[in-house]
Amino acid sequence: MVDSTIWSERCVVAFLDEPPFFSPVEGGSPVGCDIELTNMVLGALGVAEVEYVLTSFGELLEGVRTRRWHMNTPLFVTTERREMVRFSRPVWAAIDSFIVRRDDGRDFSSYEAIAADETVRLAAVSGQIQVDAALSAGTPSDRIVQFDDQDAAAKAVLDGRVDASVSTAPGNGAYLERLGSELLISVSDTRASDRGGVPMGAFSFHHDSYGLADAFDEQLSLILGSEGHLSMMRRFGFDEASLRPAIDF
Repeated sequence: MVDSTIWSERCVVAFLDEPPFFSPVEGGSPVGCDIELTNMVLGALGVAEVEYVLTSFGELLEGVRTRRWHMNTPLFVTTERREMVRFSRPVWAAIDSFIVRRDDGRDFSSYEAIAADETVRLAAVSGQIQVDAALSAGTPSDRIVQFDDQDAAAKAVLDGRVDASVSTAPGNGAYLERLGSELLISVSDTRASDRGGVPMGAFSFHHDSYGLADAFDEQLSLILGSEGHLSMMRRFGFDEASLRPAIDF
């Protein structure tokens, strides 16, 4: 259990393996746009040591809630998750996309299109908001196959166990680039804006982490939208227009 009163000396941060946001590097520090943003903020706060902990999505919120680490790198904000943790201000906005086989001619242009096609089985990561999005669009639960992480979900498309896997569009794009397979493509959800706005992601903390959360949020507000921040995010595939909902929040 971490000591919440000495985060300025050593801050423990949990992250997932989900490029371009964050991904581990064997024998070194993790990389990704959210890792760099974390370092920007904690560096500006004068934190002496930052320790990154690779975890699973299922452990992410519970880990910060039980003080196994001080904070989590960003994930989508939902009403249910707000009951478990305290969120920072949003740092990015991201629509979803579907990884499918390049030679599959069916309509994968939206959750609704997938729900309407009874032949399509969709893979998603357990506990992520994409599961609820698919259900809300009308996809029966028996056509949604849940996996522990993005890699397992996408590989299920490659080996034919499912027909599509869903994650964020930036995440899927980075994953396919890393995978290097020409058999798969990413198809963006064309109806995202019809559902009341693009989902946004934020850092999360224990509800009682006032010192860290308040200081982090104050510094984060100074960094978001700055030229240094925008330049960094462009390197990871985000343009200013896609970030604008979070910057203007």
